[in-house]
Amino acid sequence: MSDIHRLIYVSAAREEMTQEKLDSLLSIARLNNSRCNITGLLLFHDGSFFQVLEGEKAAVLKVFATIERDARHSRVLVMQTKSVPDRAFADWSMGFMRAHDLRPDQKDGLLDLSKLVAREQRTNLSSSPSVSVHIDAFLNSFREFAEI
Repeated sequence: MSDIHRLIYVSAAREEMTQEKLDSLLSIARLNNSRCNITGLLLFHDGSFFQVLEGEKAAVLKVFATIERDARHSRVLVMQTKSVPDRAFADWSMGFMRAHDLRPDQKDGLLDLSKLVAREQRTNLSSSPSVSVHIDAFLNSFREFAEI
């Protein structure tokens, strides 16, 4: 059994996220994540967050509970929560990208995920096989960045 737990969610920003606000959020997240041995990725596009959190299960769930209570987030939707053999973002306390920085294949993967999320009428998609397949493919496209 793996000691690494991965939780992936999407949410909508309640307010406009300027570069200054994003920088502040990232600075705090990176500091807190380093303390808790949490790694991951945060994507922000068009008022929506897509975040991957990885680490010890209790730590990941604690960080996620804080995010759910954070007034900057609304419509929080869990896309995946599971144990994994290794981290996809082992060297990133919190990698950050905007969607326009993604390669074309990564943008397509993100759009495919967005379409799946829009079709689902649940607040937790972690049991959806089609979502899981798309997430795994999307995360694998970042392995080259995580190893740099």
